[in-house]
Amino acid sequence: MAPIIEDEAIANKRKRELDEHGKRKRRRHERTPKKSGDVKEQSLTSEPAVQANCPEDNSDHEEGMALAIVKSDSPVEKREKRKHRSKALEGGDLKDSTRKWRVSKPIGGRMLNIDPILSDDEKHLILTYKKSLRVYSASESLLLRKIQLSFKRNPSRGDQIAAVCPSATSPNLLWVASMHDGFIWLVDWTTGAGSEARMTLDCDCIHDMFVDSVKIGSSARDILYVSARKGQTWHITAYDIRDLEVVGSNIIFSHTSAIENLRVARLGHIFAAYAERNIILGSRIGDVSTVEDLTYNVVTLDASDEITCLDLQVTSRVHVNRKSQREASDTPVVDLVIGCARGAVFAYRDLLPQVRLLDAPKSRHHALQPRKYHWHRKAVYAVKWSRDGNYVLSGGSESTLVLWQLDTQIMDFLPHLSATIENIVVSKLGSAYALHLDDNSAMVLTTAEMKPITYIAGIQALVSPRPISKNDTVKRIGQYLPDRLTSIPVAISPSDSSRILLCVGNGQQLSYSGSGPSMPLVQALDLKTMQSVSRQALTRTNPTDVNVTSSGHLITEPRVTGMKYSHDGRWLVTTDEWQPPSRDIISLDGSSSERRETYLKFWSVSADDQSLELMTRIDAPHYSNKVEKVFDLAAHPISDCFATIGGDGIARLWQPDIRQKDGIFIKGNKGRRLYSWSCSQAISLHGNESIGQIFQPDESQYSGAVAFSEDGSVLVCAMVNEFESIVHVIDTESGTIRNSLNGLIKGNVQGISILSTNLVVVSDALAVYDLVLDELRYGIQLRKVKASKTESENGHGMGPSIMAHLATDLQTGRFAVAISSAKRGSSKSRSELAIFSTDRSEPELVHSFTSPVVSLVSSTDSSSFLALDSSAQLWSVAEYMDTKSLTLAQPLADLKLDQVPMASGEEVTNAPTLLDEGDDNDVSEDDMDIDMNDANDDDAIYPAVVAPQRLAELFDVAPSFAMPSIEDMFYQVTKLFSTKTAVSAP
Repeated sequence: MAPIIEDEAIANKRKRELDEHGKRKRRRHERTPKKSGDVKEQSLTSEPAVQANCPEDNSDHEEGMALAIVKSDSPVEKREKRKHRSKALEGGDLKDSTRKWRVSKPIGGRMLNIDPILSDDEKHLILTYKKSLRVYSASESLLLRKIQLSFKRNPSRGDQIAAVCPSATSPNLLWVASMHDGFIWLVDWTTGAGSEARMTLDCDCIHDMFVDSVKIGSSARDILYVSARKGQTWHITAYDIRDLEVVGSNIIFSHTSAIENLRVARLGHIFAAYAERNIILGSRIGDVSTVEDLTYNVVTLDASDEITCLDLQVTSRVHVNRKSQREASDTPVVDLVIGCARGAVFAYRDLLPQVRLLDAPKSRHHALQPRKYHWHRKAVYAVKWSRDGNYVLSGGSESTLVLWQLDTQIMDFLPHLSATIENIVVSKLGSAYALHLDDNSAMVLTTAEMKPITYIAGIQALVSPRPISKNDTVKRIGQYLPDRLTSIPVAISPSDSSRILLCVGNGQQLSYSGSGPSMPLVQALDLKTMQSVSRQALTRTNPTDVNVTSSGHLITEPRVTGMKYSHDGRWLVTTDEWQPPSRDIISLDGSSSERRETYLKFWSVSADDQSLELMTRIDAPHYSNKVEKVFDLAAHPISDCFATIGGDGIARLWQPDIRQKDGIFIKGNKGRRLYSWSCSQAISLHGNESIGQIFQPDESQYSGAVAFSEDGSVLVCAMVNEFESIVHVIDTESGTIRNSLNGLIKGNVQGISILSTNLVVVSDALAVYDLVLDELRYGIQLRKVKASKTESENGHGMGPSIMAHLATDLQTGRFAVAISSAKRGSSKSRSELAIFSTDRSEPELVHSFTSPVVSLVSSTDSSSFLALDSSAQLWSVAEYMDTKSLTLAQPLADLKLDQVPMASGEEVTNAPTLLDEGDDNDVSEDDMDIDMNDANDDDAIYPAVVAPQRLAELFDVAPSFAMPSIEDMFYQVTKLFSTKTAVSAP
């Protein structure tokens, strides 16, 4: 008989003790099934929780979102009180056991649908966010300055920037208007001055604004043309503003519907805009001495389709002969181009003489004849004239930039862009185009080669509610789903904590099209620079190819539902699923869920650039009588092993094997061994049946969660179906169920984790259970259960539905829960994040968010959490740190690294010099001796010699847009040159 090793004997003894303990517990359950064995007896009530470290801005968060803790007279609470009381008697301080947490300012955000601004020298690009302006370097794509505007602290109103226009008299100034409050700022974008001072216009809502230089009297100054609503009428109003005070104003046009795309040209002589199907064109009459004297001859032209975009170009008229001079006099040439909702582009050339013919009595049958260009399948999102007037640029949801040569009608294309084109800007010099795409990115292209010289991309995750689309202007064939919160898979690499992976789609419009939101891509984001490093497809995609069926419906793309890194960051596992829309299977038997496609994919992560290489794809990893969903993923904390739980009621463990062929290991690129992943264990969660007698679940089996313990010896699986809601504690080595816990789950299970010896379960309630003591520590009701009599009669007694996220921090022994809830029939959602310890039911932090939290993860190298909200903003929650220090990405102005180098020939003051000018020939011998003695001193220091290869290693590590911050590069270079080499005397 083989000897038994001491460690194995201890392990076997522990297993026997666990078996005996489980048997005693099951016998106790059978004797008293409704007392100590069932966790439900320690009921979760709805008493209000304590809000800790909550900022003052969150004092207006809605009632009903508060957390409810367990009754104070429950056994668990009594034991906890006795324990704390005994600590207090011993002289312990209860406040010392809690930790202080701080929430950082948000980083990221979405670019607004406002034209980017290129500086006159094309060296800077200015982008507009919800409440700030960001100035980027066009040559390096780096953030130079963030200008935060001062808004009222009223989150319920939801104000944001409505328009940004450069000053016509000063190239460094920007006029900014807010939407709801009617604020106006005059900001210097080179310094950020003027962001605090503001004035208010008398209106209900500002929709658009344009600034042009108008000669008032003897001087030319900026005049603001504002499209705003007051009451039920929309007005175009001209404002003369000096020192942020309105000197004069004049309403020059009014309409009953919204006036959009306001454009003014030729020193205020011509303006154009549109309202639904109407083109609004105005020409100024005479000179003016004040703004009140501005008078325009306004005409309204009918278009054949709903207008979605417009651009205006005014040039001086060149007379060929005297006849043309007599007929048109010196009237400027007004060219107008519009884009329509059904894909057509109409160009009107020399519009003013044609408008005059419409009013002439001898030309009653005269009609405007614009040129029509039609290539776009859907709405035209943006249209612009080139500087020479020979080309028109247009873009839409086809992700293609189209250049129309008007005289020859020849088209040129820039296809396969990353998303829908929302804005097009032509630089003042005409040598560059700036594009804004709806995947939260912007780029600058050269007009000569159409190659990008600047690329800026932020967080490209889906936002909620869905952005308004110009395709919605007209009704189209398709299946429109109501807005709903969608959880976004997020993962942080253990090997590089500054890089985060986000599941994203092909822009907002394409992601929300079809039968549901799609997220087939993964975006790698650098948290230090907030720049997108790469984007890779994890599933099949149809971004710019033929993605429309013969009936006009969009082809639905798969959605990545889960993503986890291995313990060392060498492997990444993802799950994605797709099912056909219900409209495609009307003539077939069965439901769309019976034709579901689910894939489990294992990716190898490159150690050089963190790129992903697919190693193994498992089709239908969980299958009963049909393909089932994969509810959750978990990574083993020590070894290369992953666990999944699916709708078939089975938990599976997956491990890699080295690929072999004829007994020889197969190697890939760079001599690396190739692996194949396969299922090593299949554990049934419905008793100890063999795998051949798998329980066939019903459609009502709808949720599950899985997690490993800190040492990987225990696997916990939560399963919810129509029969039971249960948590199983499984021995990972043998695959046997050691314990089963009932009553910890209320409704859908949305997260599970093990923190030390405590089990944390998040559903409609939060439960913390001690696995060693076999008792419930505390429970918190997350979903409101109290209801009025009317709500109970209508069946709405459970209150608002919730989406919860759970993340654990092993370094501090804390866990965070983010709860997002929405009332029935309401599109508005609210969200809160709370941080708990396992031994106290009072949260250490409760923070409210204006946008719902869609993902929550813990950092791999620090005691902090990262929360992603539905507005594409990242929030960092950490302990014992200042809020400013949590801002991961900082502008160069804040780092004081945006100083412009002095030009050649500029006088330098306060600069140290060795010798004054004119004294070069008057150096004494004593001075020379002193210099020689210093040079021959034993402590002489010579400058460091840095090999070119060392510098190449720093600057060739990544593309320019993915390089580390300027501050990091500066310190790394100075570290090389600061090496002191001491030379000893012979």
